[in-house]
Order: sequence, then structure tokens, then C-alpha cells
Amino acid sequence: MNRDCFMKELEMLLSDISAEERAEALQYYNDYFADAGAENEGKVLEELGDPGKVAETIKAGLGSNNEEHQEYRETGYTDTRFEEKEMPGSRKAAGADTGYHPEYVQKKSHPIGKIFLILAIIFIGLPIALPLGIGILFLLVGILASIVAVLVSVVILSAAAAFCGGCFVVVGAVKLIPNAPVGLLLMGIGLIMGAVGVVATVLLGKFSWICLRSLFRGAVALCRRPFHRKAV
Repeated sequence: MNRDCFMKELEMLLSDISAEERAEALQYYNDYFADAGAENEGKVLEELGDPGKVAETIKAGLGSNNEEHQEYRETGYTDTRFEEKEMPGSRKAAGADTGYHPEYVQKKSHPIGKIFLILAIIFIGLPIALPLGIGILFLLVGILASIVAVLVSVVILSAAAAFCGGCFVVVGAVKLIPNAPVGLLLMGIGLIMGAVGVVATVLLGKFSWICLRSLFRGAVALCRRPFHRKAV
């Protein structure tokens, strides 16, 4: 006999109980086989024995006349004919017995308490987590805006220096006729300022562009991370 034959025969033997109780009992033993694993299927079948005896145990647990085989314990009535034996890889190692307990299946099938607990945690934690998350977001945006402002300001100052150098050259050229030394001095200063300003504008402009592009890509990647999980 294999698992499928055992379950079919058990279902037929339980045809005289209610459909709901029969479904819960079959689900219980299906889970029992699944937890034990395919490699322990033979041991489970040997442990459970005849499906007829298992059906009698189930009916006894539901209130039939087989009370002489039952023993009262802290967890309720249990059938002593089917005391568990240790089996590696199965739920028996955790102390469960092979008898059917309707209250166990009901608790397993309706995890409403866990759902309420999760909802309570969400409603309690949301008023704290939401403002904190918004504050951290605004802080990051402020830091990013400050870096952008500094880079743009440096480039503008370099361009302004180049423009001032050109102005000095023009003023120096005008001063050449009435005062040649002053005009030459102004033109020299203007040429130096202009050259430094142009070179600084080009170099700082490229550097600022690289920094801004890296910051933008980093911000986009950070925003995408919560919505993209790595494949397992």
C-alpha cells in the first residue's frame, strides 16, 4: 500500500462523518505525509497501520463509542493505540502524535490571530515610520541640493573671472593712449584673469558634470531599490 491508496481508503471509511470533518481529517494526514517526506513514506504507513483503525481513531476523537482506547491528558483526549514513535524528518520529532485532533486542524487552517497581529503592528508602527522616512528623504534631498549648488556656484565664479579678465583687457586698451603703463598693467591682469577663468570654467564644468551625473544615478538607484528584489 502506498500513500494514495491509504488516503483513498481512509476517505471511503470516513464517508459517514460530516464533509467538513472528513476534509479536515484528510488534510491533517496529507500534511503528516508531506512533513515526513517521500523518503519516510513507508515508515509513516507502518506507523499508521490499517486505514480502518485510523478511521476508528478519528471517529473516536469526534465522540464515537471507542472511549475505552482514549486517555485524558492536558491537551485533551488522545488515542493510546497510536502513540507516536520517533521518525527523523517528520513532525513526530517535535512531539506530535499520529492521532487526529480537530482543534489542531482548525487552528492551522485559520491563522486569523496572526493577521490581526500583523495589522496591529502596521497601524502602530506607521505613524512613527512614515514621518521618520519622510524626514530622512528630505535630509538626503537637502544634501544633494547643497552639493549641486556648490558645484554650480564654482563654475559660475570661474566664468565670472574670465569675463572680468576680458573687461580688464578692454579698459587697459582704452588707457593705453593717456597712460600707457597703466593700460599695459590692466591688460596684463585681464589676460591672466581671463586665461585662468577660461581654464577653470572648462575643468570645473567637466568635473561638476561627472559629479552631478553620478549623484543622479545614485539617487535613481536608491529610489528603485525598494521596488526591485533580487531573484533568488
